[in-house]
Amino acid sequence: MPDPVASPVTGKAPHKPSQAVVIVHGMGEQRPMDTLRGFVQAVWSHDPSRAPFYAHVADPADPTGAKINQSWITPDSRTNSYELRRITTPYDVDGRRTDFYELYWADITQGTTRGRLAAWVTNLLWRKPADIPRDARKLYLVTLLAVIVVLCAMLALATSLWQQYISLAAGLFVTILASFIIWSVDRFGLPYFGDVAAYVRAEAATVEKRALIRDRGLKLLKRLMMDDGYDRIVLVSHSLGSMIAYDLLQILWADFRPQKLEAIRDKAKLKAIHAIDKATLVADGSAWPGSLDDLAGFRRDQWELYRRLRTGDADHRAWKISDFVTLGSPLTHSEFLVTYNLAEFRRGIAERLFSACPPIAESATGGTVLYQEGRNRSGKPQRAVHHGAVFAATRWTNIFDCGNGWLTGDPISGPMAENFGPGVQNIQVELRGSLGRVFTHTLYWSLAATGVEVAAGDQPRSHLVVLRDAVDLGRKLEPSQAEARAIPPEK
Repeated sequence: MPDPVASPVTGKAPHKPSQAVVIVHGMGEQRPMDTLRGFVQAVWSHDPSRAPFYAHVADPADPTGAKINQSWITPDSRTNSYELRRITTPYDVDGRRTDFYELYWADITQGTTRGRLAAWVTNLLWRKPADIPRDARKLYLVTLLAVIVVLCAMLALATSLWQQYISLAAGLFVTILASFIIWSVDRFGLPYFGDVAAYVRAEAATVEKRALIRDRGLKLLKRLMMDDGYDRIVLVSHSLGSMIAYDLLQILWADFRPQKLEAIRDKAKLKAIHAIDKATLVADGSAWPGSLDDLAGFRRDQWELYRRLRTGDADHRAWKISDFVTLGSPLTHSEFLVTYNLAEFRRGIAERLFSACPPIAESATGGTVLYQEGRNRSGKPQRAVHHGAVFAATRWTNIFDCGNGWLTGDPISGPMAENFGPGVQNIQVELRGSLGRVFTHTLYWSLAATGVEVAAGDQPRSHLVVLRDAVDLGRKLEPSQAEARAIPPEK
C-alpha cells in the first residue's frame, strides 16, 4: 500500500487504512448495542484529543450544549443481524477512521435451566480445599454458605410437613420465602450466572451453545480480518465476554498464524519473531517467572511482529488483531472455573490447549515459537509459528478492580500473571459509582463513575484514560511516515 500523502491545500492529516474495534459484552440479558454505545462514548465521543475541531458537535443528550466527537450509527452486513449496527467515526487527528462493532451473543444462552445452573454450582463447590485458589476463597465460602442455608431451610420445611406440626403462619412464611428464593434465581441467577453455566465448561449440555457463540464471533472477525479496508483490529471484552474472546483468538490464530516462512524471503518477519523468542516460556511450564525484565520492550516487539504480519500476500494470510483488552475478566479464576486446579491448567498451557503470554517455546530446549513444517519446491526449509503463540503478535492488557472480595470492588476480576504469564499488562483501578465501591463490575467505561489507577505513582490516570490508552486508537508505537520510509520493505 503506498504511503498516504497529506493534501497541500487543506493541510489535513493524510487518510490511512481504517481500524476496527470489536467489543464482546459480558453476562446478563444485555440489550443489543447497549454495551457498544456506552463504550464508544467513553473511548471516542468524550476524548477531545482524538478528533479534529471540525468533528466536534453538540451533545444532544447534554442540555448545556457540551461538545463531543461526532460519530454515526451505520447498518452493516458483517454482523448478520438487523438489531446491530456499527458505529463509525470521521477521520481523526491521525487521518484514520475507526469502526466499532459489538459481538452480541446473549440471545444464544437464553433458556438455561435451573438444573443446569445447580449442576454448575455443585461442580464448583465440590472441590478439595487445596484446589480453591486464594483469590476465590471468599466467593467460594459465600456461595457455599448460601447453598447450605437454602438446603437447611428445605430440610426443615420437609421435616415439619412430614411430622405435621408446622403452624399455618410458619407454613405461609416458609412458602413466601421459598417463592422469593425461586424468583431470585429466575430473575438474577439464571440471566447472569446461567450464561456462565452455559459457556465456561465444555460439557455435553453446553457444547451446542458454545459452538453457536463461537461461530457467530468467527464470522464477524474473519470478515474484518479479510477486509482490505482495515489494517488493525482491537478485541475488547468484558466479564464472561473475555472468555469468549480468548477462545476466538486461539481459533483464529490457528487459521491465520504465519506459515511457510523462508529464511531469505521472510527475513523481516523471522527477525520480529526471534525478538519475541527472547521472552518465551519453557514448554513444560516448569519455570514461570513472576514478571518480565522488560515488559515494555516485549510489548514493542509484539507490536512490531503485528506490523509485519498485518499485510498478507499469496503465501501468507494477514494477522490484524494487534490488541486484546479484558475488563473485569473472570479469566483470572480460570484454574477454578475452567479446570479443577492450577496444575491441570498449567498442563493445558503445556499441551497448547490454552495460550500463554508470552507464548511457550516449541520445545524445552529450542526456546523458539517456530518449527519446521516442510520444504518448498526448491527444497529449502519452511517454518511456521505454532498454534499456541497468539500472544506473540497480540498485546494483552487486563484492567481490573479487586476490592476486598466481598461487596466492594469487582470480585470477578483480578490479575492474569499466575494463570497466563507475565507478558499480560495488568492495570488495577479503583472505581466508585453512585453506591460507592459496591460491586463495580460494570463501571469500567462508565462516564458517571469515578476511577483512578492504583499504584501509579504521583500522576495516576483516571479509569477512562486507562481504557483509552489500552485501546490505543492513536497507535502510540506506530512509526511516523518518515520512520516508515526509512524501514526497508520486506522482499
